[in-house]
Amino acid sequence: MPTAARRSTRKTTSGISLPRFDARTRSSRRYRALLEELAAEVGGPLSAIDKELVAQAAALALRSEQIREAIVAGGPVDADEAIRLTSESRRILLRLKAKATKNKPAAPSITEWLAAQAPRPAEAAE
Repeated sequence: MPTAARRSTRKTTSGISLPRFDARTRSSRRYRALLEELAAEVGGPLSAIDKELVAQAAALALRSEQIREAIVAGGPVDADEAIRLTSESRRILLRLKAKATKNKPAAPSITEWLAAQAPRPAEAAE
């Protein structure tokens, strides 16, 4: 009996596994874009925990966007769900922001920047 072909796991460029879904839908494209944006914002190699936090943040952000669209369209919205999503999103995004701040290189001081901009003695002679 032949075995089914093994499907490779779909992942983002940062290595976050994507669930099986129709990638042609607007929601799935937005979810993937959110994953990429959040992973890029965190920067550096992502640990397994960071990947999970990014995936959770992307899912919560997507649902929050859908709720905001329903509010603007005048549709019915579960206020409790909106409040809970906002709270959880904020908590996860603050944790990711702390990681992103840690990963970003420190900006040079003004004296270091000025020293880098000043012409070198060899350049001045030319």
